Amino acid sequence: MDIINVSIVQDEDCFISHCLEYDIASQGKNQQEALDNVTEAVSLFLEVASPEEIKRRLARRGRVETLSLDRA
Repeated sequence: MDIINVSIVQDEDCFISHCLEYDIASQGKNQQEALDNVTEAVSLFLEVASPEEIKRRLARRGRVETLSLDRA
């Protein structure tokens, strides 16, 4: 089982989901639908992508950091 990171943000009228490792995005009416849709998109990508394409996408991923900022 692979563990991947997904960002979900609310847009004006939908939620946008983005798989950070493979740079694949989707959307949905709510957070769960957005997550389900990006999960399906990543699964389909992994079924058809060549091993070279998968390695290329994984090689260009950056870091994900959590920041803690003090605000006045």
